[in-house]
Formats: sequence, structure tokens, C-alpha cells
Amino acid sequence: MAGVMVQGNWSYFVQKDLSEHFAVSYGEFSSMIGALFTTVTPDQAIYYEALEGDLGSVPLFEGEIAYGDAKQSYRLSTEEIEYAYGIKVTKKFRRSDLYGVVQRKVRALADRFRSKKEAIAASAFNNSFTSFKTADTVALFSASHTSDVGGSTQGNYGTSQFSAANVEATRRLIIKFKTNTDNIMTLFPDLLLVETTNEEKAFELIKSKGKVDTSINNPNFHEGKYKVAVWHNYLTSAYPWFFMNEKMMREYMKFLEWNPVEFFYAGEMDTITSKHAGYMSNNVSCADWRWGYGHKATT
Repeated sequence: MAGVMVQGNWSYFVQKDLSEHFAVSYGEFSSMIGALFTTVTPDQAIYYEALEGDLGSVPLFEGEIAYGDAKQSYRLSTEEIEYAYGIKVTKKFRRSDLYGVVQRKVRALADRFRSKKEAIAASAFNNSFTSFKTADTVALFSASHTSDVGGSTQGNYGTSQFSAANVEATRRLIIKFKTNTDNIMTLFPDLLLVETTNEEKAFELIKSKGKVDTSINNPNFHEGKYKVAVWHNYLTSAYPWFFMNEKMMREYMKFLEWNPVEFFYAGEMDTITSKHAGYMSNNVSCADWRWGYGHKATT
């Protein structure tokens, strides 16, 4: 009908109003991604990461310099995965929405995208003993990480429950990690990741002055040595825990974000219905495992 103002002709006003609600709600979410991952924007649909073989040990100089023969190692490929979700609203409902239902649903839509993004990141740890694999094609935390450049098979997997004694035992295992050609690394872990169930134990471990869970009045060796990260709700099992070198972890743990979360609007003229939707594409990857140790504890 000519001369009638309909919602489809005023899309900028509808979009501005609901986009602000989406943006505000999306920004209120407290994420762990920045603390555990480096965010990367790939420039192709499949993201490739390649490992390199380490150099050998330095030999004696016997009149001529010996040159190392470093080799390429495993390669990991990670594919882009797309996500989209939205709501449809009639003109009549928007006009009679006296209680802000549409605005709340748009804010809920933002929450769902934030939650999905967080769950995608957390899946790296939730599946770290099974399907989330490094470039050597075994699970991130495994007893049998191989080398294709001459190094021995190594492991970064255990089943010990969280305790002061087991944290110390794991610290010593991490320090003994070797490169993929069996050179000494001397890597020191400085970050503990736990679920809510072990939050109190982890806090006591790094804050107590005296030895933890004992009547012996010796100083607490672990006091102030580590950071503790607690991933509430998104770590799906209560008792597994992880001990890492934060700097090296962030070098290899990648949150790949081809397309950040976007909010879209489209109007349908014939039905005078508006569609409001979000879209994102991302994935997680980790080429190497030597930055940490995981315990698949059950208690």
C-alpha cells in the first residue's frame, strides 16, 4: 500500500536499538579465553601450524664448525567452523511489547553466543584426554607423544587427584620434559587450571604459610609460586586439573577467530517481520604439548 510507513522502511532505527542491547549484554560476559589462549585471525579457511625439529647438542670444535641439520616436524590443520542463530519478530509484537521481551531476547541471544564461544574454547581442555589432538595426532594430554625427528616418546598425562604432593610430583615431571630431539628444556610450570570443585584446595596451596594438609609446621613450598585459574561451569568434569607454563601455553594454544561475533538485522516487507541474528566462525588448535601436564582425576 503506497504511502504507509512500515518497519521494513525503518530498519536503521530497529537495528540501532537492538544492536545496542546485543552489544551491551555481549560485553558483560567474563571470559577465560584471553587468559588461556592467544586469539588469531586466520587468512584462509584451513589454518596450518608446523613444528620444527630442534637442533642437536653443541659438539667439540675440531678445526671445522659442525652445522646442525634441523628438520621439519609434524603439521596440524584446523578448519573453520561457522555458527549462526537468531530470532524473528512480527511488527505487531514489537509494537505491543510493553515489557521489553524482544530486547531481553536479543540480550539472551548475545549471551548464547558468548557462552558458545566459551564452550568452544573450553572444549580444548574438556576433550584434552581424548579427541582434542596436537600435531603428533594423539590427545593433548597423552602418555605417548611421539617425535618424527629422532626424539624419544614422552608423556604429559596422569590420573592423580589434586593435592600438594601431586602438584609437586607433576612440577618435577614437567621440568624433565625434553625437546623433540631429546635436548634439555628446563621448563617451569607457573599456572594451575582447575574446576570450581578444586578452587579452595588450589587457593590454600598457593596462599598457606605452613605445609598444606599436615600438622607439620614446615614452610609451604608452593606459597606464591603459581597462579590459579578457575574455569567455572565450562570445564565439564569436576576433578581433572592442569599444570602449565603460561608463556609457552599461550604460544601454542590458539583460539582461531575467522569471523568475530556479528549481529545482523533483516526485514521482510511482505510479512512485516524482522529477523535478528548473530554469526561467528571459530575453532581451537594446539600444535605442541610441551607446555603442560593434565591429570584425568576422578576424585
